[in-house]
Amino acid sequence: MKQAFPVFLIDLDSVLIEPRGYRLSVQAALRYFTNRMGLGDLYPGEEIIERFEAINMTCEWDITPILLASVFEGLLRKNPGFQLPSGILQACETIADQHLDPPVLVFDSVIEVLSRHFQPGMEYATLALELSLPRSPEAPFPMLAGHTLLTAILAGTRLMDGALTTRVFQHFTLGAERFEHFTGQPRLFDSVSYLETNDQVLLGGQTRQKLLQHWQQKKMGVCVYTARPSLPVKGDVKTYNYSPEAEVALKALALEELPLVAAGKMGWLALQTGKRVDQLTKPSPVQALAAIGTAVTRQIESALWAASELYFENHADGFWQMPPLSIHVFEDAGGNINAVRKAAELLAAAGLPNRVTAWGIANNPQKREALRNAGANLVEKVDQAIEQAFQMEGIA
Repeated sequence: MKQAFPVFLIDLDSVLIEPRGYRLSVQAALRYFTNRMGLGDLYPGEEIIERFEAINMTCEWDITPILLASVFEGLLRKNPGFQLPSGILQACETIADQHLDPPVLVFDSVIEVLSRHFQPGMEYATLALELSLPRSPEAPFPMLAGHTLLTAILAGTRLMDGALTTRVFQHFTLGAERFEHFTGQPRLFDSVSYLETNDQVLLGGQTRQKLLQHWQQKKMGVCVYTARPSLPVKGDVKTYNYSPEAEVALKALALEELPLVAAGKMGWLALQTGKRVDQLTKPSPVQALAAIGTAVTRQIESALWAASELYFENHADGFWQMPPLSIHVFEDAGGNINAVRKAAELLAAAGLPNRVTAWGIANNPQKREALRNAGANLVEKVDQAIEQAFQMEGIA
């Protein structure tokens, strides 16, 4: 392969920025419900969240309801025969009235069952609900299987008028005022934005400066790609995918200049193509293709269309004029690295030579194992990975 053009695809959460705001929002949302049960704080800790991420359950709209379902599951396991109403808040009040003791939360079987059935493009909350049919031997929540309460918890986690867990969670991520502005719904309670007050930048200033300089000099292509909600390509549609959470992070990183392919962009593409947004957002290869195209051309809208046409219609027109590529992906989730490799295979099959170098940034043993299985070079910090990638490409 002749001289290849370097392309850096950089994940956001847990790579460029430590998503403490999201973590605290999950914890606060769960506590909102468990306090109403009279049980206090039942957040299981970061080890469980990292185990979720190791199976590519990275979206808090899945994590929050699955944690809440685990609380109700534990209560029913500890109190056989206890009757719960179908509404979440009503169930919380019933538990409080009965002064039940906090349950022991068990996650091993939930993680095992969900990871075994998960396929790219699925939503974990929806998958958990689909597996929880009455008397199903594979039900991740057997005590709740078939209960209408479980439907209230797990259904519609991406819909504005859907799951209560998502609305509560978004109060903490966005802040109550921004929640009202972007959703058009009245606030349920007051809250500041945990993203603005708690996220921690992981990218060092010197590495950031070099990354921007090389990009500005067009020595390389760069795209920040993330499943975080973001603004759409254009237009103003009311959906959680279009809240500017990715832009908040880029501002904190001082990387607003760089192209961004996030959930809002994929949501826009979903509306244009009639696809479901989960079919397009990572770990789908479509978002990886869109990020590659955006990094090379610096044109987001055309790259989105090109990615969709290649993946769904096998039309590679949007990629034909590109040079050979040396793609570097910086990730903390093995499944997303596999999606980039699949995207690269599609490009190669369409006649665009490329190679992929994967950099896995993680300290958690389960996440490191998943990254290792995806063929990633394991490093502890993103600065280290970017500097090594610069050296490989001779642009340090």
